[in-house]
Formats: sequence, structure tokens, C-alpha cells
Amino acid sequence: MKTGIVLDRLSQKELRQWRSIEHLIRTSRPDGTFSYPTLSGLWEWAGHSGNAIYIELSSPDCAAMGTAGKFLIERFDPQAARHVGVIRLCVGNIDRRAPDGGGTRADGFVRLGGLGKTERYAEVLGHELAHAAYDFASPERARMVQERVEAVSAQFVTHRAEHGNEPLDPALQQSLEERDALLEELEAHADSIELLVWRELAQRRAKLN
Repeated sequence: MKTGIVLDRLSQKELRQWRSIEHLIRTSRPDGTFSYPTLSGLWEWAGHSGNAIYIELSSPDCAAMGTAGKFLIERFDPQAARHVGVIRLCVGNIDRRAPDGGGTRADGFVRLGGLGKTERYAEVLGHELAHAAYDFASPERARMVQERVEAVSAQFVTHRAEHGNEPLDPALQQSLEERDALLEELEAHADSIELLVWRELAQRRAKLN
């Protein structure tokens, strides 16, 4: 069974795009250390975690949600021996983002700002790898994400498909509120890691320019 970063779902064109991201991650300084230590550290974790993380560079979800990326748990292993996840990088959506990124935050973070195309893909990858590492850090957390996020979201989609905009029943409403609270925690963590990735990418680009 495959583990680490799995590229089976990529077309030949997508593989070429992916190789450019991979090449950037492996860029090193003259002293042999990685140029982007946060990103390369996440990359090394993914390769040695024992889990399988599939990469997708296109998905119907991308067009529907307009998002830059997404991490999903496809299979939860109760024994924590081999979870299966997928990282979707929505390259078309990333390409359409404004050159100055998504606005400057108080901490100076300018999401996707000041970066080239491959660097932008790498920043989003860092965000999604942060999700993967955090979600798979313990069997309890992986189970919680699977049950409170993946399963509840699927229930919500099914409800809307069957009942349209009818009011939600109290149990599903409560589950959605718990899901959203957990998502806020997960996103805050991934954003904090993405900030480090962005700084490393932006700083090196500034030096090269």
C-alpha cells in the first residue's frame, strides 16, 4: 500500500506543474540547508508519516467553491497506521487571485502577495499540509475531524439535496455549529503555519530580486 505523497491522480500536464512545486520545495542554500525550512519540514513529514496523501490539481469542488486549496480525510484508520487524505490545489483559482494577494493583515501577512506562480502554489500547499499534519497528529484528532467535519458536511449536503431550504432539524443545526467551531480552530492553526511559509518564500524572492 502506498504511503507519503501519492501522485496517481495527476495527468501528465499536472505532473509537470507538480514537479515545479517539488523542485522549489527542495531548493537549498549554499550551506546545504533548505531555503524554505517550514515548507520542506512539512514535506518531509508527509513523506515519512506512514499515511497516504493524494495530490489533486483539479476538482469540481474548486470551481464550485472558488477556494485555493482543500485538505480532506478520505479514510480514517482507527489504528492510526495509515490514514488516507487528499490535498486539492485549485491552481486555476490561485492563478486568478490578484497580484497583491488577499490584503495585508496586522501581522504583515499578505496571502499570496508578492510571489510568483509556483511560489503561490507552494504557499497553498503549505497551508494544506499543515492541516494534514495537525489532523493526523493523533487518532483522537483524526477521528474528531472525520466525524465533526467530513461526516457532518456530508449530512448537510444530503439534507439540502433532499429538502431544499427547509429549516434544519435541531440535531443537525447543533452538529453544524460544532463543526464550524472546530473548523475555526483548524483554520487558525493552518493560517499560522502558512504565514511562516509565506514569509520564507517572500524573503527569498526579495533577496533574489
